[in-house]
Amino acid sequence: WDPSYCDLRRPTIIAPLQTAMNKKMNEKMTDPELGKEKSFGTLELSSDSGDNQSQVETAIPSDEPSVLTLTPPSSSSDRTAHWLLGIGFLAMLLLGASIMLISNFNRDKFFFEFQSFARGFHDVSKINLDTIVGHLQTLSVSVTSESAQYKSTPNITLHNLDIRAQEISNFSGIEMVLYIPLVDASLRSAWESYTVQNQGWIAKDYKYRGWNASNIKRIREQIYDCDFNFTSLPDDEHANAIAKDETYIRDALPMLGYANGRPMAPISQFGPAVVDPSLVMMDLFSHPMFGKEMVASMKYKHTALSKPMDLSLFLDSIAPQTNYSANTKRSFILHPVKKDFPKDSEVMGFLMGIVSWEEVFKLKLPSNVNGLDVVVKNACGDDFTFVANGGKPPTFADGDNHDYLYNQFGYETVLYEATEIDAASGDSQCYRHRLVIYPTDELRESFDLIDPLHVLGFGGLILLVCGGIFFFYVRYTQRRQAKLMEQAKRAETIITSVFPKGVGLRLIKQAEEMERQTIKRVNSRKMLNTFLAKNGVEALIPERRKPIADFFPNTTVMFADIVGFTAWSSTREPSQVFILLETLYEAFDVQAHKRDIFKVETVGDCYVAVCGLPEPREDHMVCMTLFAEDCLTIMATQVQSLEVELGPDTADLGIRIGLHSGPVTAGVLRGDRSRFQLFGDTMNTCARIESSGERNKVQVSKETADLLTTMGKSSWIYPRSDKIYAKGKGQMQTFWMRRLQHSDDPSIAPKKMKFPSDRYQHPSQTKAERRVSLHGNIKRRSGNVSKKKFDRLVSWNVDVLMSLLKQVTERRELLETKPDDRRVIKAVEEELSVPVSEGGKAAFDEVVESIEIATFNAQAVSGPLPHVMDMGEQIQDELREFVHTIASMYNDNPFHNFEHASHVTMSVMKLLSRIVAPDIDGDESQLHDHTYGITSDPLTQFAVVLSAMLHDLDHLGVPNSQLMKEVPELSRMYKDKSVAEQNSIDLAWALLMEDRFATLRRSIYSTTSELRRFRQLVVNTILATDIMDKELKALRNAKWDKAFSHQGVGALGSLMEINNRKATVVIEHLIQASDIAHTMQHWQVYRKWNQRLFKEMYRAYREGHADKDPSEGWYEGEIGFFDFYIIPLAKKLDECGVFGVSSHEYLNYAEQNRKEWEKKGRSVVADFIQEAREEHYSNRNFYFQDDTKD
Repeated sequence: WDPSYCDLRRPTIIAPLQTAMNKKMNEKMTDPELGKEKSFGTLELSSDSGDNQSQVETAIPSDEPSVLTLTPPSSSSDRTAHWLLGIGFLAMLLLGASIMLISNFNRDKFFFEFQSFARGFHDVSKINLDTIVGHLQTLSVSVTSESAQYKSTPNITLHNLDIRAQEISNFSGIEMVLYIPLVDASLRSAWESYTVQNQGWIAKDYKYRGWNASNIKRIREQIYDCDFNFTSLPDDEHANAIAKDETYIRDALPMLGYANGRPMAPISQFGPAVVDPSLVMMDLFSHPMFGKEMVASMKYKHTALSKPMDLSLFLDSIAPQTNYSANTKRSFILHPVKKDFPKDSEVMGFLMGIVSWEEVFKLKLPSNVNGLDVVVKNACGDDFTFVANGGKPPTFADGDNHDYLYNQFGYETVLYEATEIDAASGDSQCYRHRLVIYPTDELRESFDLIDPLHVLGFGGLILLVCGGIFFFYVRYTQRRQAKLMEQAKRAETIITSVFPKGVGLRLIKQAEEMERQTIKRVNSRKMLNTFLAKNGVEALIPERRKPIADFFPNTTVMFADIVGFTAWSSTREPSQVFILLETLYEAFDVQAHKRDIFKVETVGDCYVAVCGLPEPREDHMVCMTLFAEDCLTIMATQVQSLEVELGPDTADLGIRIGLHSGPVTAGVLRGDRSRFQLFGDTMNTCARIESSGERNKVQVSKETADLLTTMGKSSWIYPRSDKIYAKGKGQMQTFWMRRLQHSDDPSIAPKKMKFPSDRYQHPSQTKAERRVSLHGNIKRRSGNVSKKKFDRLVSWNVDVLMSLLKQVTERRELLETKPDDRRVIKAVEEELSVPVSEGGKAAFDEVVESIEIATFNAQAVSGPLPHVMDMGEQIQDELREFVHTIASMYNDNPFHNFEHASHVTMSVMKLLSRIVAPDIDGDESQLHDHTYGITSDPLTQFAVVLSAMLHDLDHLGVPNSQLMKEVPELSRMYKDKSVAEQNSIDLAWALLMEDRFATLRRSIYSTTSELRRFRQLVVNTILATDIMDKELKALRNAKWDKAFSHQGVGALGSLMEINNRKATVVIEHLIQASDIAHTMQHWQVYRKWNQRLFKEMYRAYREGHADKDPSEGWYEGEIGFFDFYIIPLAKKLDECGVFGVSSHEYLNYAEQNRKEWEKKGRSVVADFIQEAREEHYSNRNFYFQDDTKD
């Protein structure tokens, strides 16, 4: 509200006030004491301004008329006194309020901090308990798998239970794990015999732990009852509890199919570290306390958590574990084991875990925080109190022993509940464990609370604050006004950036007018809504607003589309696609602003702009033509510079531009996400002209060409030789725009690219040139790719490898890995570098079933780096030299060349990015497990990417079968196994071992274990690309079945071995999919590389290096390749479950390409043959060189 409205000195207020007072005071007044009328004097209302003063004669009790003047207070001393009294009174109120506030603050602070501790305590306890149950569930799945496979229930012996129990104990805190099968009375003798005959598992456990097996006690030969008292209750209470449990068992057994007697549940195996096996054969079902839990677990197939008990009978049978305490509270967790995986499968036994409540409540409180009463309750009255302390050991006590003065602070929540049990049945009461946490006096004393003596000082501070409020209020108002103005300007800027300036201002004015009209219509709208509601109308029809639209008769529209974008984007990550589009369109926008061009929108990879609106201009066609020339220059410059960042083929992208002049209707299409849009035939025609254009050319319509001629720019264009057909237009004559020889804007002129120097040695000058002298006719061909493209590919590969190498070094520093002595590493390098021709080990013989992947280490993912990693110029130079040399060692084959190796590397990076950043929630440890450790091992990622770059090194353009025929030396050297692949490994390894790359090697590995693992990764990965070797194929299939099939789960080994095997399989399938990634990408990408492969094989056939013409059966061969290799491989990527959406993307593209090939394949093959023959006959002398030139 505006205080000026209440100023009595305003003339608009004075006049009505005077009128009202005249009416009231001129009435006849009767004096009740005198009983007669009295005369009244005058009343004068006056203001400070004399011109507004007015006077009225009124009746005032007086003997003589007098004048009463009403004026605002004018005394400053009176005002000061009033202010002081008011502020003093306010200070007293604030002081009293402050005391109350501080008292409440102390209480609230204590309450909230206690609540924070309580929530944290509950969350940690819940996670710990869920982890314990989860480990039992995992082990239960393994037992169920063995049961489903061998069908020998209950005669089952769990493999390595001692090791598994030890791992579960280490990870979750379960002190003991027992396997308890259900044995029917009819199977008792058979099970007893089986258990006695198969008690060798105890000896295996002794051997595993290095104990003397001669001290092993034999187990009992018959099942015996359990009569141990597991509680500390008095005898009468214990007897009542037993009787109650027996009644429950007796009533429930008939519903479970045991009408004639109960089953037996003898202990079959337990661990870890078995000392006394006498527990075996103990029938826990015979004890009502265990029997009741088993019956409930069988009835509802749920996990049961028992009340605290004395379980020393069990723990005395194993070696004491770390932090073992006999005085702590313990319970057992009973998890049912089913015969098979279906949900309704019968329960065949139980896994029982003994857990200490101290492990469940494992939370480290601050050392100064003591006295947190944790009461565990259930409806059966099995309560106990756990006192958590930060600076001293915790204590336990039976019953609820908390301080009842803190009842109002109690934090109650559910710790564990068997959700499968129907609460209405009453069975759930004892299976719902509640956690109630209370504070104590000791806890309250540990908090720093405000001393009430500080209240006086706080009161003085309040006085100062009150005095400063007025000042800060003024400053706040000023700043608020400034912010509002800034926001208004920002909103105006946004609107004018989305819409033309004139249109944006019209939108703002229209919004202001609508706001004013809305205020006026509030009351009338309410009345109308009431009327409509009474007449059954539920909603008002929106009022029609005046459109914001105009007609512009003279404009030139431009459509610009990126050529090859769809195929290019199919091989990239989403982030790379947006880097390209944002870079290009941002450069277009900057130039459009300079040329006074209005950008309309971007639709996909199509850029739409217009000239001639909102401000008309006569030279709109000239300006738009110059802008189109700018776009061509920007495109050519940007794609070349981006290829180093975005990978191969980026520089091959082009742009297709169409221009057309004519009238358009332009306006704001309102609704969700309102936009400024153009409509009319001009837009449709321009789109047709653009779509019929050619790469890196500007096609203009006849209308635009005529306008350019009128403006004296006829030299800029020339007619197209043929007419185009436009839908709805028929035949149209169009014109090409000549590329202008100059640019009036030096900021977009093509810049000279900087490429690496030529100081690198040619591979023929290195030790890596240890190639077998070829006596056949196969010739190595020098590179025919342009130097600029060659250097761009090298730079991109260097950037990719350098980023991974930084991660390797960072992880090594975080883990503080101590490097091995260089002489020791040198000896291993020499061992691994002995050539096969000199008795060294062939790479094929180094292939293993599983590669060791780095284990998860929390320090490597959470620890801060001491500094920003700087690899140093020496490492970067050596890496660039290494990649440059590798690239030079690739032959100029149409398919197996360095460009294809880079394409494979790019696919590997894309799939690795999906592994490294999967779409799952969880911490780093869960991510590590989900990806089988690949995410936690940068060295693995580096080795796989490097292998992709090396896998076709020195490939001669012929398959292994032909290579072995024509080069028997290689065949004998590599024993007719993966000849080309082993040759690539040996050449690349020999090059890396040269002295000039010593610093690079030290950055890749610093220990002998890292060196051997790096070598193993490179060998396994490169040899995985040989899909024709039957032995390797059989080994890979066997590994896949072992890793991802549900058969034989019990014999897979430890969790680490399983993860290593799965990681190895994932890596091998990753490189295989990347090697043929073009078949699982866009059709144009597939067609491009398929033609190159055809050309390579056709050239080999023409040169006499192949027995069969590839054109015969190429169509049918591709269909078979899709059906029997590509699509099954894509499905395996999906089954691995670690590649996210990329696996679906690859499979979809593979199936689409297969359908497209089936439709178009025959005509495509005909085109392949035609082009290959023309190239062969026109360049037949180019490929055949004499031996002296080779």
